[in-house]
Amino acid sequence: MEPNASAPDGGWGWMVVIGAAMINMVNQAMFANFGLIYGETLKAMANGHATGITLVMAMSVVVTNTAGLVVGPLLKKISLRTLTFVAIACVGSGLIITSFATEIWHIVIGYSIFTGLGLGLLASGTFLVINDYFTTKKSTAVGISMGGTAIGQMLMPTFIGMLLKKYGFSGTTFVLGFVSYSGIIGAMFFKPIFCCKKCSGTGPAAENGNELDNSGAGSEKSRDLKKQEEEVNLLKQNDQSQKTKEGMFKRGIETHYKESAVEVANSQFKLNKEEEENPLLKKIAKSLGLELLKDGYFVFIVIGLGFIYVSSTTYNAFYPMFLQDEAELPMFRTTSCMTALSAADVAGRFTIPEISRRLNLSNKSSFMLGCILLCITRSCLVELEQFEYIFAVSFIVGYFRAIAVVNQNLVISEYISKDKLPSAVGLNMVVKAVLTGTVGQSLGVLKDQFSYRFSIHVLDIIVATVMVMWLTEALIRHMRTSKKQNVSTDKIDKEII
Repeated sequence: MEPNASAPDGGWGWMVVIGAAMINMVNQAMFANFGLIYGETLKAMANGHATGITLVMAMSVVVTNTAGLVVGPLLKKISLRTLTFVAIACVGSGLIITSFATEIWHIVIGYSIFTGLGLGLLASGTFLVINDYFTTKKSTAVGISMGGTAIGQMLMPTFIGMLLKKYGFSGTTFVLGFVSYSGIIGAMFFKPIFCCKKCSGTGPAAENGNELDNSGAGSEKSRDLKKQEEEVNLLKQNDQSQKTKEGMFKRGIETHYKESAVEVANSQFKLNKEEEENPLLKKIAKSLGLELLKDGYFVFIVIGLGFIYVSSTTYNAFYPMFLQDEAELPMFRTTSCMTALSAADVAGRFTIPEISRRLNLSNKSSFMLGCILLCITRSCLVELEQFEYIFAVSFIVGYFRAIAVVNQNLVISEYISKDKLPSAVGLNMVVKAVLTGTVGQSLGVLKDQFSYRFSIHVLDIIVATVMVMWLTEALIRHMRTSKKQNVSTDKIDKEII
């Protein structure tokens, strides 16, 4: 990738955004439709229990978010575009492997490990490539790229429903594997291609053209050559005299340069010796950016983001099964509600960044507002019974979900510097993995004891708790800054008096 080759906040960067949107549409959208694709099959394999669903989902999230930790070190060896090619291959191969599954551990290998690894690399890669091309319009660019995910979530349920009806589970996952491979087309846009590359004017054709133009002026060319030879001879004579004068000066400063070179060599030897004495764990910690964990506010942010991520992913898995099992909607109406939710998500991802920018809202403020509205509307949705109301509220939930999804990584980029951002995003994904493997798995047990409706209410309580903690922290920080300002103004007044 060559971010300097394009204009800031535009140029080829918009083609990168389109490419990222294409990748998300055929890859990241698979994760949101996990419950629709694997729900019935996993329930059958687990004898009707939801623990099989939460096991595969939890393992997938762990692998997905652990993959984000190695993105930073990998980018020191390969380009973002190469990383994206590898990620897409993992997603498609994982889906094809699951098409041959007969037991839960087959799906764990195919979907949780292969597809999870690919989705984790894609999540970091597509965000980082956009981060290199945009500054002030970053939120808009991220919203458009993630709009591809929402478009996929809008189109995929109907498409997957048709495949399941006609080909069953095995045929559906086999076809979806090849659909995900088409994301390679979008990855091609991560670097300027064809006529958009910078062209130099020193090609073979240009050289041939110069020879043809100069062939008609042979006499003038010979005169110029004679003048050039005379000038070269004069320059040689001047160089010889100048070299003798410079020789004395060079000998005088050679000793000074030798002494400084010895000092530099000694200092470099000391640095190399210190690096050799450092243990391997410190080098690994430095390469992974683990020093960020010393920042208490950063840890506070990523833990909150992790709990909200667990709530979102678990809701995505439970939502289609709630519509079928407890709301008792047929497949067509279930996919219609999921399409309505995703359609609103698309509209939100395209419009919310501009609305937030015009209202001068920070990424964190927009994120918190979206989370509060999201948990309220989700709890209202599961209490409805008629299809028309469920369909309408699903649309509202989708729009508020867009606010929370778009601003997740932007909350981190708003606080962390650009050079530490890959490591910060990777650590955030690891925290999500740990929380999903613990809290997320327990939510499956909770559903087996109660119901999808009760479990979704618990998910919303988790989001509300995080928001209360963030608002409390923001209030305390505001009070401290106001006190400091009051103290400073009092000192100034006393000095004036």
